[in-house]
Amino acid sequence: MDLDGSMFSKEPVVANGFVYLPVTTDDTSSESEGYIGAYDIETGDQVWKESDLPSPKTPAISDEMLYFATSISEADEENRGGLYALDIENGETRWSRTDFLKWTSPIVIVDRIYTSNREGAYALNSMTGETIWKTDGVGMLSDGSDGALSYHDGTLFFSDGTALNADDGSVKWKITDQETAFNNHVIDNGRVYYLRTEYIEGDDDIVTVEARAADSGRVEWSYSPETGRVLDRRFAVANGHVLLYDSNEGNVLTALDAETGARIWRKELDGEFFSNLTVANDTIYVGGRYMLPSKPGIGRAAVYALDLTTGNREWTYLLDPSNLIMNPEGPPAAGTPVVAAGKIYTSTYPAGSLLDHQYIQYANFFVLESSTTRPSSDMRI
Repeated sequence: MDLDGSMFSKEPVVANGFVYLPVTTDDTSSESEGYIGAYDIETGDQVWKESDLPSPKTPAISDEMLYFATSISEADEENRGGLYALDIENGETRWSRTDFLKWTSPIVIVDRIYTSNREGAYALNSMTGETIWKTDGVGMLSDGSDGALSYHDGTLFFSDGTALNADDGSVKWKITDQETAFNNHVIDNGRVYYLRTEYIEGDDDIVTVEARAADSGRVEWSYSPETGRVLDRRFAVANGHVLLYDSNEGNVLTALDAETGARIWRKELDGEFFSNLTVANDTIYVGGRYMLPSKPGIGRAAVYALDLTTGNREWTYLLDPSNLIMNPEGPPAAGTPVVAAGKIYTSTYPAGSLLDHQYIQYANFFVLESSTTRPSSDMRI
């Protein structure tokens, strides 16, 4: 379907038979507008749509509410940014925190919301938005990033390298390195895996992968890519594999052993504009764009499926843009595939476009499901 807006750098959320879409409809230096819609996963029928919102980031979800931060420019004239909670049944706003315009995308654990802003880290009451505790100077938004945070076994991990006790906000451990960011991290099997970025003035940043003990922050192993740099956000950990994406020398996907950091396999992907990585059922799913060799300049948005153990391609499905508005200046790419309830959910965007309005105008949304019939030759490579 046509989104009537953009889901670039956002993901759908699937729960209870519905898919929830965070969409931007206006994203300029002076305005931020968007909506969140709920749709039946079988039919695509709209159940509700709340459009009186600033541009929403990917939401977190509980049994009763959706929680999300907003994308907003410092020059926004209406100052409508903040942290919002919507009723999952009808989309009505249950509460909001607009005392700060920018918040980190929250996570919800039982009856608490964990997030951060430029002042520090917060635990909020999930039903009211009231502050339970605040830890100053932790998890702050920086360098234009969302300031990612994660939760595992009573501990919160922030992109500034701090681990907090989730009960009271006390510091468990902290990496003391002022020139380094830990924007992406995944917790698995007692370790926290970071993409560590070291900022070098007047030179390229140095990016390494670090595996640290989740209970102490002790480094267990580190890995430096051959190119010296890994693109941010293209990072996943699943079933004993650490997966990295690097576009500096071709479009290369690398799998490391999660225990040791040793390289297991390395594969070059046939395509471009690849998304974040999703792993389900020992399969890696990634969105991107495939350029047709027989038709120079012509391409299609595509979803790729790779075997987690070997990196071998299982299939590639080309998305059908029929009856949807497409960018006349170039083919789209697929965003991050979300796998849930036996289906794959992904949005598309005008890959390579330098014009903001095209991301709003030429974005669509697709839902795929498995089939016993092999797709026609024009839908696969």
